Amino acid sequence: MKFYLISPPKINKNFNHEIFDKVTDIISVNFFQFRPKYKSLSERSNFVSNHYKEISKICKKKKIKMIINNDFEIAEKFVFDGIHLGQTDRKCKDAKINFGSEFIVGVSCANSYSSYIEAKNQKADYVAFGPVFKSFSKKKKTINFNQAVFVLNKLRLPFTLIGGINHTNFMELFKYRPLNLAMISSVWNYEKGPVESALFFKKILNDEN
Repeated sequence: MKFYLISPPKINKNFNHEIFDKVTDIISVNFFQFRPKYKSLSERSNFVSNHYKEISKICKKKKIKMIINNDFEIAEKFVFDGIHLGQTDRKCKDAKINFGSEFIVGVSCANSYSSYIEAKNQKADYVAFGPVFKSFSKKKKTINFNQAVFVLNKLRLPFTLIGGINHTNFMELFKYRPLNLAMISSVWNYEKGPVESALFFKKILNDEN
């Protein structure tokens, strides 16, 4: 199991390529997702553009898949490995048609098995379930884990868990065998900084092994 690192939604003093490089040296990151949450295309594009060149080099060097969140227009402006789509966004099949069958497409499913089946039938490469805990970045009700476990046990696609995951609760999720655990605030907004956050995650993992 690895980490799925997601950018902060807007400018954050703790988010730059140097810190990203240090964090990804400490913890094992499978995916990195640009997730700008500005209303205008120009603002979203500027956010990505400000970090793209250096972060893409780091991702290439470390074999981290670089994903754009839910934004076909940004995906057409830059070179990404894939796109992540929400439940109310455009469909997986649209992304595959637009960007090619090899383009990675991830789909958020909350804890809906029917959403998973739709994503699977449209050739999604992975799915995401959440929020698993209360989250500042996802203003949604947490998923019902009794129901979610029933779903997770049936999955054939790799899956990511997201939402409110931090140092105190992430070990609880290992038993579900996700491909990745997604992190946002627990890294970029950690009071001691992202590098210390990554070191803390690593220490907990080492202590458990």
